[in-house]
Amino acid sequence: GGRARRCEVSEIIERKMGDKFNKSDLQVLSDGQTKRWQKGVDWERLRMVKDGLLRSDSPTGVWEITEKGRKYLRDAQYEA
Repeated sequence: GGRARRCEVSEIIERKMGDKFNKSDLQVLSDGQTKRWQKGVDWERLRMVKDGLLRSDSPTGVWEITEKGRKYLRDAQYEA
């Protein structure tokens, strides 16, 4: 549908890519609960917002794709 909560995005990433995480990716950070790969996901979201692929004005904790993001995905599928 084009939008999801951060926890849903993380669950999908873990389910699809969890077997590719290395020991460093699974390391728990100093907050005692966040894994390194999860922090990387947060940074990637910020980059996608800056690139215009995700909305910057979505409610806190919600990721929402922009029209530019949809076009990017369509183009990527076409190239694959």
